[in-house]
Amino acid sequence: MNVLRVGYKSGVRFDHAYYKSRHLPLAGSIMGPHGVTNVEVATFAPGPDGAAPTYQVMFSAYFSSASGLQAALSDPRVAEIMGDVPNYFDGRPDMWVGEVTSPGN
Repeated sequence: MNVLRVGYKSGVRFDHAYYKSRHLPLAGSIMGPHGVTNVEVATFAPGPDGAAPTYQVMFSAYFSSASGLQAALSDPRVAEIMGDVPNYFDGRPDMWVGEVTSPGN
């Protein structure tokens, strides 16, 4: 299984309502056909010491194959997803692509 993670740094405007109602459906309509098996959105709270987390929101999209993930990232409509970011976030999100493994593998 492969994963695309997108992190949105703390301390920057993030419109949760827009993200949930408009951006996630847009991303799903573009990336979903490429083999997305699951999506998670995590919202982070301050740490035990009260310090702000590095990221306020982390998006994860899981794909059944590396080729599906690469096809999603190469889709010409990905520009629509990236072009929508300023509507809910005043920064540039960080992105990671990886393979999900179990402990001990």
